[in-house]
Amino acid sequence: MSLADFRGSWLVLFFFPRASTTHCQLQARRFEALVPEFRALNARILGVSSDARSQQMAFRNLCQLSFSLIPDTNHQLSERYGVLDEPFPGEETRPARRETFLISPEGRVVRHWTEVVPKTHAAEVLEELRKVTGQ
Repeated sequence: MSLADFRGSWLVLFFFPRASTTHCQLQARRFEALVPEFRALNARILGVSSDARSQQMAFRNLCQLSFSLIPDTNHQLSERYGVLDEPFPGEETRPARRETFLISPEGRVVRHWTEVVPKTHAAEVLEELRKVTGQ
């Protein structure tokens, strides 16, 4: 999968620190609840964390997500988007910070959120998408 695969559609690219944690579940489920509204605006959702593929698959199944998750174990995307954080105390793996990018159909970052409240963030992103698309 490549981000180029999403050209022609709006893309909500959200980074989260760790699969299956309470706040990550809340954030992912809020996005899932709004999938039909994002699709109606020609937008797709993609989640990214540094978790292994198996952890993300379990997370995807637990939250019953219809959108894809990318395992960024080599930190390639996290570094490219500048969201790689320091390891949690006692751990070696560097997680992504909880940040989101709204990317235009042409591949340009239109909005970048660095302050994300998992409970309300999906609705905030949807509101911004409606604003930038005029819908």
